[in-house]
Amino acid sequence: MKVLITGATGFVGGHLVPALIERGYQVKCLVRNEDKARCLKAQFDVETVIGDVTDADSLHGISENIDYVIHLAAMGHVSSVSKEAYNRFTGINEGGTRNLINEFRYSKTLKKFVHFSSTAAMGPVGEVILDEESAPNPVTPYQKSKWRSEQIILDACSEFAFPGVIVRPCMIYGVGGYGEFYKFCKFMKKGVFPKVGLGKNLTPLVHVDDVVNGAILAMENGRNGQAYILASDTSIEMDELHRLIMKNIGKWAPYIYVPVPITLGVVRIIEIVAKVFEKEPIVNCMNIKSTVYDRTFDIKKAKNELGYVVRISFDKGINETINWFKSQGKI
Repeated sequence: MKVLITGATGFVGGHLVPALIERGYQVKCLVRNEDKARCLKAQFDVETVIGDVTDADSLHGISENIDYVIHLAAMGHVSSVSKEAYNRFTGINEGGTRNLINEFRYSKTLKKFVHFSSTAAMGPVGEVILDEESAPNPVTPYQKSKWRSEQIILDACSEFAFPGVIVRPCMIYGVGGYGEFYKFCKFMKKGVFPKVGLGKNLTPLVHVDDVVNGAILAMENGRNGQAYILASDTSIEMDELHRLIMKNIGKWAPYIYVPVPITLGVVRIIEIVAKVFEKEPIVNCMNIKSTVYDRTFDIKKAKNELGYVVRISFDKGINETINWFKSQGKI
């Protein structure tokens, strides 16, 4: 069986490619340039093809003899609120998904198209426990683009029986990742990550290896037209997350309590200054509100229908990830 992967050179892709090879799949990677293709082939036994999901012409012919697609390629920055960011997200997350569907629409071999979305597509939903039936409320450009990319998949599933499945991982961390978890580590080490509010600040995290396993299970077992949340069994309290991060960094730093209104006031100033200088803010009010919310994702659907199992504990995953940051001179 042959799997086409987009976004193979990214964080999740770097774990997904070897996992598929280990399971006996042939892997073909859509890569944007020759240099990245050469690097990928030097690491793994894969076939590469040069193309860009935003360029429909470059995708002609890639559907030939492909049994599965895992569509990872996306543009994301949860703090981006500018019009420019909105246009970038729309072009890549929405337009790229549409182009791929059009290319695979008449495939005779395609069995499943796994679309990587995100729990961000659900927006800052105010419920404590969220599942696939929770009403979405996307607000930021990134959130909206991920939600609309899901609708593109679902429309194709209903209109011409496209074999699409959606996976929604929450915040992913692990070796090779420099996303939001890495920012947490940097800010906590510097002592500039306050405890905002008096709540538990439940934070959903999932290790990249669990996400990769969930994506492969969705490819093998997922029902067409369905979405599956990929998260840990529980969310972690921010106090505990801070403790584990600082323990593994091996350094003490202040963890000062700041009331929510004061934090939001300071962050609004950061947003205004960033807008004046036409820069993306290092943090925005939506980040703070998301941190303050107590959010846990119910993953029963992925467990029951896919056979998804969370294997990496927070203790193990955070230790492994921070040791890797240290080895790279990043922490």
